Amino acid sequence: MPRKRAAPPTALPDRYFVKELADENPPSLPAMKRLYELASNLYGLQPWRLLDESQLILVRDSVSGELCYCSVMGMLGEVYSMHAYIGTGSLRLFRRLQAEEVTDAGEFFATQHSVSVEFVPKAELERQDRELLAALGHPQGRGLASPIFRTIRPGFHPWFVTEEEARTLAECIRAVIVICTAVASQKSAKFWDLTDTYPMVTRMEGAEPRYQVDLVKAVLPAESPVMPVRLEEETLRPLRSQDYAVRGVMELDHILTGTPIGKKGERSACAAFALAVDAETGLVLAPDVNNSCVAAGDALARVFLNAVQAGHTLPKEVRVRSQRLKDCLAPLMESFGVAVRVAGRLPAADEARSSLLGYLQGGSRDR
Repeated sequence: MPRKRAAPPTALPDRYFVKELADENPPSLPAMKRLYELASNLYGLQPWRLLDESQLILVRDSVSGELCYCSVMGMLGEVYSMHAYIGTGSLRLFRRLQAEEVTDAGEFFATQHSVSVEFVPKAELERQDRELLAALGHPQGRGLASPIFRTIRPGFHPWFVTEEEARTLAECIRAVIVICTAVASQKSAKFWDLTDTYPMVTRMEGAEPRYQVDLVKAVLPAESPVMPVRLEEETLRPLRSQDYAVRGVMELDHILTGTPIGKKGERSACAAFALAVDAETGLVLAPDVNNSCVAAGDALARVFLNAVQAGHTLPKEVRVRSQRLKDCLAPLMESFGVAVRVAGRLPAADEARSSLLGYLQGGSRDR
């Protein structure tokens, strides 16, 4: 007996997620229909039975020109999805995830840029997803997987796709379908035999859809050099004019968390904390919370200046966790005559970090 399909409303909206994407370009009905059809075709291929998540598929975004690195998840039977990592920064993150170098949600969300489709049980759908799928005539019934479409922007939690992100996701799903179809029909296909080499799918010109597949070596460029913190002279002049005492060591720490901040019904940013801690006493001198889009160097420069101003004292030395942070802060510290060095451990900051994360985790459980 065929499953009952949801009856679409008589008048369908022209756009979806309008309230959730205020001041952005919400996706049109045709864009979501196209996404839904492609997602249905992808699900029918059961790509997680053909590929593991390390077997990337490449496609170039037709508008931005950025490379998207598509990964299928589901071989372990826990999550069934396709994520398209956008740009070389996201590829770098993907490889760090594979190497288990990223261990917390904060760092993941701080650098992730992706679009995705995930197939979830009906109980996991948000109201907006249910309304969209009902409009698209998605079948109802227990045990059915339902597609949800999301984007992750650096520093933010997953959220609904815009018109442009829906187009990018559609191009990525189509590329995965092309490769999965080839793998299913040619079991000897050797797309991933060479290290860091992946199939790249390109749509050819013509009335009929045709696709070319080339093997491409994905080489990560060197990370961009650190930009030193630059503060307005108006901000620094009042501090430099003071005759501050000079003593002690200050530890500066930047903590990325997955804790969401922002208004309900809007894209949630991830909270990040910057701490200035007295190395001897463990006293937290100038905590500051912002979203993780704020550069770590800028956030630490601000808490350093706040701590100096509040305590009327300059440290003899500032300690940070990484060479990149040192390079970022060095010109500012030199202007105050403060030494800065990288330390393998920051005992006072570690204790403050542990207390803060424990508090946040406890708050998450309470909610």
